[in-house]
Amino acid sequence: MLKTTALPHAITEQIIQRAGGNPFFIEEVVRSLFDQGILVRREGGFEVTKKVSTISIPSTIADVLMARIDRLEESTRHLLKVASVIGRSFSYRILSDVASEVEDIPGKLDFLIESQLLQPQERTGEYLFKHALAQEAVYESLLPSRRRDLHLKVAHSIENIFCASLSECYGMLAYHYSLAEDQQKTEEYLIKAGEEALRSAASDEALHYYEEALQLYLKKSGPNADPEKVAMLEKNIALALYNRGQHQEAIKYFDKALDCYWGKLPKGVVFVAIKLLSAFLHFLIALYLPSLKFRKTPTEQDIEIVDLFFKKINSISLRNAKRFFIEYFYLFRFISSFDLRKFREGHGIFVASSAFFAYSGISFALSRKVLDAVRNSVSHSDVINYTMYEICETVNHFLGGNWKALKDYDDELIDRICRIGEIYYASQYLFWHGIGSISQGAFDKASAIVSRLHDLFEVYGNGLSEVFKYEVNTCLLIESGKLDDAMIECEKGIAFGQKARSNFWWGVHTHQAGIYIMTGAIQKARECLEQADRIRLQMETAPFQVSYYFKTRLEFDLYRLKESMKGGNRAEVHVLTRKAFKSVKLLQKVAQKAAYHRTDTYRLTGSYYWTTNGQRRALRWWHKAVQEGERLGARPQLARLYFEAGRCLLESKRKHTELDGLKGEECLEKARVLFEEMRVESALKDLGRAVETRGFDGRQDR
Repeated sequence: MLKTTALPHAITEQIIQRAGGNPFFIEEVVRSLFDQGILVRREGGFEVTKKVSTISIPSTIADVLMARIDRLEESTRHLLKVASVIGRSFSYRILSDVASEVEDIPGKLDFLIESQLLQPQERTGEYLFKHALAQEAVYESLLPSRRRDLHLKVAHSIENIFCASLSECYGMLAYHYSLAEDQQKTEEYLIKAGEEALRSAASDEALHYYEEALQLYLKKSGPNADPEKVAMLEKNIALALYNRGQHQEAIKYFDKALDCYWGKLPKGVVFVAIKLLSAFLHFLIALYLPSLKFRKTPTEQDIEIVDLFFKKINSISLRNAKRFFIEYFYLFRFISSFDLRKFREGHGIFVASSAFFAYSGISFALSRKVLDAVRNSVSHSDVINYTMYEICETVNHFLGGNWKALKDYDDELIDRICRIGEIYYASQYLFWHGIGSISQGAFDKASAIVSRLHDLFEVYGNGLSEVFKYEVNTCLLIESGKLDDAMIECEKGIAFGQKARSNFWWGVHTHQAGIYIMTGAIQKARECLEQADRIRLQMETAPFQVSYYFKTRLEFDLYRLKESMKGGNRAEVHVLTRKAFKSVKLLQKVAQKAAYHRTDTYRLTGSYYWTTNGQRRALRWWHKAVQEGERLGARPQLARLYFEAGRCLLESKRKHTELDGLKGEECLEKARVLFEEMRVESALKDLGRAVETRGFDGRQDR
């Protein structure tokens, strides 16, 4: 560091040993040597003075720093201590106000800069402790009582100096009042800082401030805590979690807040059934006789409660279909008395029932009826209600099997909904369009949607956007035949969910199982399916959510059945045949309520019958799969169908050698054309091998 060899070797070794490889320690020791006059500058170099005999090397970096600070002139040392209380970065205006008794503050700051303890921040006009350890060492040297007094002075100074823009300082004021042990002021500014953070969509900061405020208030008030104030804090924690996409945790706080604002919801089975029936009747009246409803003007409290309750329902919809059904109709019973135009999401709340009827598979006709009833009430300029309508219509078309009516996603609409902070709706909109694009083989569109979802997470920190990104991208990679990349995406999705405390993407284990089946790792596939099933049984799932699970379960059972047939174990074949048949029936039941994997359902049913020597029935199911796939425009599923049917027909030694008049080679040619259109290179290689060998290997069964 210094171009001198005059420093005794023993002292040099001692400095290096104490430093333990820390360059900052060495740097501060050398500066300390200058402060003590042990080292001086001479003729462009450095010289060791006679004072070297008095040298003492401190043991720690804190000791080095404090030794340097203790040698400062008293008023300069006091100024530095005040600065350490303000923070590592501090404003000259605050410093000069709190340390007003110190003379020549600019000169002392210049000296501290020259001493390399501080450095100026030219861009902001503030000052900065050159190293965080320096600020910490000075701060720790203060007696606790002196720290409290200085924090209180700093807080008062901030209030006086920045009174015109105090909202920018709420977090800083909460910090200083907290360390000044003024609980009343700390709580006040924590709440204000949280409100400001929510307004500016800084959900992480809002969550921190409100959690701190709630903890402080409960500790301060104990059993005398005001339930309404607690509910206010819990409400805002719920909103911050909702904005971050942490919906599972948000539900808990929504429930606590609404217990105060709304009242506890009914629990008994009979009472719940009666309330639900009453609510559903009100829904039907509103749908078919709207003139009898939607008349009253809501109060401000009504509007706030509805907004809170509906956000809770949005969170529930991701986790529990049954609870979503029950609580949605409780809310609708309440809101149906009021003029929907008075609520920010009024028509959106009504149209959400359309998504429910489609999502649950209860009635696509009723879902369509709701959409038709609301269509003329929602304009493109009303971005939030329009987006909600578009989401619900997309869900209706996709799950109801009207894929050719699906629209391209509107990127400009995403920008508009994000500008008002509604990232939940932006994420939902992109998710459904992404899944729809993949199902139709529009992989480029799906790839753009994946990027957009990830951008939402990067910009807004919304965990739901990233969870949806992993789901859509994994589906895209699997359909594109990029299985290694898909497995990596699954692993990243699991790690993200654990780290971000976000909604756990439970379908990841099903995706992993599907990949393992396609690569022949059947034992790993079994483990993943068992894990997926354990999670599934803990949730109230909708047909759409479980369709991929039951599809993968059937693929697993068929794989095992085919392998068992090769081994010739009749008892095992009998057991596995029954198991596969049960999986067929479960998948068919789900496919009636969600068109997502319907073509694959018919294909796999045909595969089951072909495997169990029911070739005539297999061809009927494959014919049905062709019709459904063509009607939907389900190109990836059609390609798999023609590939599988073609291979089976080529190997057939019986009279059934055609599907809808197409021989095996012609079916494979249709598959080839579809795979080429979608650029699925791995499937094209598998197809080429199948044509060459005219064989069949269950591990290649997509």
